[in-house]
Parts: sequence; structure tokens; C-alpha cells
Amino acid sequence: MNYNEASLLVTAIVILVGLVIYSLLVARRGVHSKSATSQAESLKSMLDEYAQKVKNDVDPLDARFDLSTTSIPTKQYAPYSNSRAVDEMGLTQEEADTFERDLVGAIEAEIPKIEKAILGSDYKTIEEIVHTITGSSSTLGSGGISSALISFYAAVQHRDSFKTLYIHLQNLKYYVAELKEVHQKSV
Repeated sequence: MNYNEASLLVTAIVILVGLVIYSLLVARRGVHSKSATSQAESLKSMLDEYAQKVKNDVDPLDARFDLSTTSIPTKQYAPYSNSRAVDEMGLTQEEADTFERDLVGAIEAEIPKIEKAILGSDYKTIEEIVHTITGSSSTLGSGGISSALISFYAAVQHRDSFKTLYIHLQNLKYYVAELKEVHQKSV
């Protein structure tokens, strides 16, 4: 939880406690408690809107991990080759390319889940997702995205810091974009 979220939570708690005390005083004086309830609901609605605004202003992962002085290692792997799918699985090059495009889509679908797990400090979920997509990419080929995923998976297994895992995620995004670009050029 970052500073903005913590201060918002403290403010919300203080306001809600104040409303509870106010509603008790109003009820004691014989005034209808419905007005206090509607005020509390209105206030809660305003706080929810504010919390959403704060959340939308800053990407929680970017706020949590300052990478301005960190170098994200990209271009350290040979380009991805799906030759393994052709040579060992007996697929045609066209079939291997189709599977590779599907792999890109599958990984892109998993990236938000990985981000959420990193934000939630959830090694188990990160490990499950990265293990699955690493296996898929390695089955089809080697280099590029496959090598990046193998490195990412090793970091998760060693319980590297979440900042390090976030750097691996940025590297994964780079290789997904690179592979996607290769397929867009070939279409």
C-alpha cells in the first residue's frame, strides 16, 4: 500500500468514525437517523470516487518500483525461433507461425495477471502463470521470449525481490512486442 492509499484509508476511517458518533448523537436527540445514513452513503460515494481517481492517476506498479535509475536488460537474447516446433513436433512453418501468434496473444492476456500478482506480492500466482507460459514458449521454440521467460521463471523460483520480478516483466513485455512486430511485418 503506497502513501496515497494509506492516507486515503486513514481519512476514510476518521470520517466514518465521526459519522458513527454523529449518528449516535442525532439518534439520542430524537432526530431521524435516516439523514445520517444518507449522509454516510453520500460521503462513502465521494470517497470511492476519490480513491478511484487516485488509483487512476498513478500506475501502482510504476509507483511501487522506481526504475528511473534501473537498466532493463533487453536485446540480450537471440531472436525467437520456432524451429523446434517444425523440427521436433513435425509442424509446417505456417502452423508453427500460427501457434507463435497464439502464444503472443496468450502471454498478453497473462501480463495483467502477473502485474496484479506482483503488486499483491503473490509469488505463488506469479510462479504458476510464468511456469505455464514458459512451457508453452519453450515447446515451440527458443531464444527471445522463451529465454526471457526462462530467466523470469528462475527469478520467481529463487524468490527474487518483487522489483527484480517487475524488471523481468518489463523484459517480457519487450520480447512480446518484438515478436508481435515480427508477425505484423510478415502479414
